Amino acid sequence: MWKAVKYRPEDLVETSEMTREYYGESWVSDPGFLKWQYEDNPAGPAVIQLARDLDTNRLAGQNVVIPMRFKTDNRPMNGTLCLNILTREAFCGQGIFTGLAEPVYQDCVEQGLEFCYAFPNPNSYPGFIRKLGFTDLGSVPLLLRPLNPKALVQKKLGSLLAPLVLPFHLLFSVKDPSNDRYEIYPLSALNLSELNAFWTKIQHKYPIMGIRDADYLRWRYFDIPLRDYQLYGVRQKNSSDLLGYIVGRCTEVDAMASGMIVDFLIDPSHPAAGSLLVNRLLRFFVDNKMDLAGSLMMPHTEEARILKANRFFTCPKALEPQPFRLVYRRFNPPLADKNAKMSVKVNEKEENNDDSFLQLSHWFLTMGDYDVI
Repeated sequence: MWKAVKYRPEDLVETSEMTREYYGESWVSDPGFLKWQYEDNPAGPAVIQLARDLDTNRLAGQNVVIPMRFKTDNRPMNGTLCLNILTREAFCGQGIFTGLAEPVYQDCVEQGLEFCYAFPNPNSYPGFIRKLGFTDLGSVPLLLRPLNPKALVQKKLGSLLAPLVLPFHLLFSVKDPSNDRYEIYPLSALNLSELNAFWTKIQHKYPIMGIRDADYLRWRYFDIPLRDYQLYGVRQKNSSDLLGYIVGRCTEVDAMASGMIVDFLIDPSHPAAGSLLVNRLLRFFVDNKMDLAGSLMMPHTEEARILKANRFFTCPKALEPQPFRLVYRRFNPPLADKNAKMSVKVNEKEENNDDSFLQLSHWFLTMGDYDVI
């Protein structure tokens, strides 16, 4: 048997050890990474419930959400991203996954956090939908662009077929276009000040967006341990106003050297500047010997259209490393008593019918809105 207890910062080392036992040696089990993720977030500390064995006091599992600030059409909202859920193998089948969830969500309500979203893997997806009251909003498309077609074919189909794709090298070669109107420049932790003015101008581009101000980008891409990101901004020549930015990371996916476009946002009046950003990041990937570029991007966005104009295409479902399903749950306020419960449920149903978060086409989402890349 086990009991639920709230996480304390002094639990970090023990939590890291349990995570390492579950995931092995990786970023997700590194104490420095977990401290950054759980304690340094500008939106607030993680909300975590731990399961402890009643007899030994040993950790048996955990449920974790981290606060994420959002902008909606009406107002700012404080939501949460679900991540790092696990149950130790010796304690499987004891209801830890669902048993820790409700205490976490109750803590969220008490802290003014209003909803939770997640990108569950195929193993945990049924539990979110069937047991925790989440709604499946649909899948976020994975966009791909070959950078080295010969290498991709050789790795997947063998060296004999690799020469057949040489004509595709010209099609997918990365150009270096010039434009007299704009200039691309690296963004660093020291020159993010113009990002706040850009965010203020761009925040209503889509109905639901994670807040992308300087504090968030500094935490997400510069303060993060164990990962290196490349960030570029774009502005008109002879101007200091930021018109857009792009974030990339070199990594390995399914044994392929992959450059991932982690985030990308552009002023709608300057789509040509967006194409320049994409090309500059693709050039960085090629220079670092990446064979493939990828990005998660909602199909209704201008950024997706720019990517497709630069020869990105939607990955066939059969080739996806996993489905990128978005699940969502709106939290309810605390109930005063049982008599209030029925009326609240009726009101909740009416509110849910009008919940704009239930429409996937209202969201702007990228890899930057979750923790894996």
